[in-house]
Amino acid sequence: MPVPEIKEIDFRQHVSQTGRQLMWFLGAGASRSSGLPTATDLIWDLKLRYYCSQENQDVVAHDVSNRSVQARIQAYMDSKGFPPLCDPAEYSFYFELLFGKDYAAQQNYLNTALATEKISSTIGHRALAALLNLGLARIIFTTNFDEVVESAYASLSGKNLTTFHLEGSYAALEALNAERFPFYAKVHGDFRYQSVKNLSDDLLHNDREIQKCLVAAAARFGMVVSGYSGRDGNVMAMFREAIEQNNAFPHGLYWTVTRISRVEKPVRELMDYAHSKGVKGGIIETGTFDEMLAKIWRLVADKNPDIDGKVRSATAKQVRIPLPPAGTTYPILRTNALRITGFPSTCGTIDYDGDLDIKQLKDVLFEKRPPCSVCYTDRILFWGDGKELAKFYEPDRVKSISSFEIDDLVRAIDASTYLKSMVEQTVATALVADKPLLLRKQGKTWYAITNHEEANSDALKPVRDALSWKDRDGKVHNGVVNGRVPGLKDAHWAEAVSLRVEERNGELWLLLQPDVWISPNKMREEATDFLYQKKIRRYNKQASQILSAWIEIFLGGVGKRDANVIAYKGTEHSAEFQISMRSAFSRRSDKNV
Repeated sequence: MPVPEIKEIDFRQHVSQTGRQLMWFLGAGASRSSGLPTATDLIWDLKLRYYCSQENQDVVAHDVSNRSVQARIQAYMDSKGFPPLCDPAEYSFYFELLFGKDYAAQQNYLNTALATEKISSTIGHRALAALLNLGLARIIFTTNFDEVVESAYASLSGKNLTTFHLEGSYAALEALNAERFPFYAKVHGDFRYQSVKNLSDDLLHNDREIQKCLVAAAARFGMVVSGYSGRDGNVMAMFREAIEQNNAFPHGLYWTVTRISRVEKPVRELMDYAHSKGVKGGIIETGTFDEMLAKIWRLVADKNPDIDGKVRSATAKQVRIPLPPAGTTYPILRTNALRITGFPSTCGTIDYDGDLDIKQLKDVLFEKRPPCSVCYTDRILFWGDGKELAKFYEPDRVKSISSFEIDDLVRAIDASTYLKSMVEQTVATALVADKPLLLRKQGKTWYAITNHEEANSDALKPVRDALSWKDRDGKVHNGVVNGRVPGLKDAHWAEAVSLRVEERNGELWLLLQPDVWISPNKMREEATDFLYQKKIRRYNKQASQILSAWIEIFLGGVGKRDANVIAYKGTEHSAEFQISMRSAFSRRSDKNV
């Protein structure tokens, strides 16, 4: 029977409820967001150093994050008969290749690569440190050499975290038996100590005392594994030893990954073995370490406000300048912002096996324009028709199309410009749906443009009315929403409005900016004088009327109510937004501030 894949929400609830009975095992992936390199990063750095030394190349001139540079370096390594790419032996092989048995040189290298001053505290480590401080997590094991966890715990609690490495490994089992929690144990040792275990001979003889502690703890606790690929055969053998005990991991064994499709074969084999032994648990797709711990922390009840503030605070403190009190006197200034009062809590996601050429995919999506909005974070997220979107990816690599829970869209937009861009496209798509409008993008901004072919549509009457004018004789002339640009061949103009989404003070706002579109857009600079004359007389009254006209076209009216708009209606992953029909406004303050 294959190992089960557990829903993230079920896993989070289990951890929040039974955290005291769960220990944690962290790999290098848990430290990456703190600015520290993973084992893979170190391997590529060692390869680069060796390649440059052998080929008399300048290290600084090579960007090892570039795929073409990686391909050239790997081809060189392959020509030498070195371990193939992603082989579990790479890590030890390249350390030995560059440093031999020189422990001091190895220590100096790791001291520089994993220096404490390079650590940037992240919400994931702060949340885990808070769980330790509250007793909701009690034991952490790791293969990491860095001090990320210790630093986060000291900063949050004001205390030092008891840490066991190779020099003091004998005491780890004693601490477990005496229940001196919390404590932190480093399976491969701490890089600050001379007996650091990082070479192949050493990896085969890892410190048995700390391993004994983990195996003993596995008879009493469950375990959450995070940020660990499972490449180290010695560590995986330790896990197997723990599983072979009677009543192993009584509170479950949970292996968390950013994406299910990237689970390494040794991990699936180990989890299958655990499942065959009756160990409950499974593999969970949780996103990044930070995403997972932030969501778990939100489920913790009765949080200490001071601790909660430290967990949620960024490394750089946000400056909060108190706003002046709301004004109550005239004049009233109308703004072009509409509050987005409701938004989706889920979107679609594609589980894709392998790396993506993002630029190439963006070019294809721009050309083909499937009915969906897409962004790429650590996964593929979208709203719209997932089946149509999946056609643009290699079919054998698309594992599944499913829903993804967006825990807090406002926070997510504030943290990710990629997600913000997807939200803007989706809102714009919802606003123009089933209307005589065209949706175009200029730079990073979306525009809704009146369609030349439907200039007389009843739906555009509000704009035509707002643009109407009286001549000197009092005759009313109907407004015009598009036409040819005088003096420019094959150039047209059209009434338009830019559409942007912004986060302000914890809320989302839709910003509408009426404009005039020139087509083709490359001729806009040549139409500067025309645009000036077109917009120069749009004073406050008419500007307000034009804004109201666009609100009426998009939302069906102007007033105090909220309107619902839907993007990609009829698809499995449609997106519905609620938007206020009344634009934000400001009154003069009562005080001279």
